[in-house]
Amino acid sequence: MRPLLAALLLAVLAGCGGHKAATTEARSTPSAASSIRVKLTADSHRPRVGKPWHYEVRVTDAAGRPVPATVHLQIVFGGAAVGQIGRHRVKNGVWKETIGVPGNPPFPAQARGIRLIFQAVANARGHTAKANYWIKVR
Repeated sequence: MRPLLAALLLAVLAGCGGHKAATTEARSTPSAASSIRVKLTADSHRPRVGKPWHYEVRVTDAAGRPVPATVHLQIVFGGAAVGQIGRHRVKNGVWKETIGVPGNPPFPAQARGIRLIFQAVANARGHTAKANYWIKVR
């Protein structure tokens, strides 16, 4: 991996905010031991450099009811976390955010063309679940 990309992703993707919901999704793979589910939706799998990109994370119980949780968002490349988006406590089980608006830097040009994983890891009720959402910045 390009060292510059890792450094830029770590530095640039550190904002927090809340905005619109989105359209395509990734769901957690539930296990018998997990009593929570994570659903990650976003505008598309192809965010654009310098443009707003909306995403939403929903944490629910097995019956689909929202649960309070801690959500950790990060960018993963080759199995390693290369960008920290943020850690958030959500009382209503929902976190919404837009990358590429004031206070939330956009995807950097150095990320263009690289397939990455946008990952949401949720902790609630003593259980952990995650959802992976592939992206390829254009």
